[in-house]
Amino acid sequence: MKRLLLAGSIACATILFTAACGDDKKADTPAAAPPATTSAAPAADASGSAAPSGSAKASGAASGKAGQLSFQTVGKLTGELFTKDPNCPVGQWDANSTGVDAKYRSAVASFKQFDCYEKKGDAMPRRVQQAIFVEFKSTNAAKAYAQDQAKMYPTLIVGDTVVVAGTGLKDTDMKAYLESVQETAGGAGQILGAKA
Repeated sequence: MKRLLLAGSIACATILFTAACGDDKKADTPAAAPPATTSAAPAADASGSAAPSGSAKASGAASGKAGQLSFQTVGKLTGELFTKDPNCPVGQWDANSTGVDAKYRSAVASFKQFDCYEKKGDAMPRRVQQAIFVEFKSTNAAKAYAQDQAKMYPTLIVGDTVVVAGTGLKDTDMKAYLESVQETAGGAGQILGAKA
């Protein structure tokens, strides 16, 4: 029965995530994606595990390559956990060319942010940047960005990829979320920040 529930939960989460994860170009406009200063928190698992509510645990099936973070895997974990939080009834990953501070933009290879909406179809997010996934062109740029973000938010760096967890979802365990994300990279990388 547990396996059936787990399979059903994963299938539902995959369908919801796929429907909500289009590369929405409207998010590139300032009206649809508020400035990056409104950061908050991310997420992980819909497996129905014994982990406390709001915590994340990576499933073996969602794991990426050891030593690397995959957006597909991190995106799935984040969506599954965040939408369990009452402050994030509907979540969506968006691209946002202004989501990274100007001094880092030229070093970014790929940027995605997870925004929370009150209901499907809302034009404005309720909470922006609950999680940030950034791939940099170099490891040095990733380190500088991660150290900068870690002054305010829990941050994971794995090679040239950084995941920033905000603090806006009070029912979501950010440390467990980042630990779960780190597991998908085979435990590689480092979690930074006093709140981590």
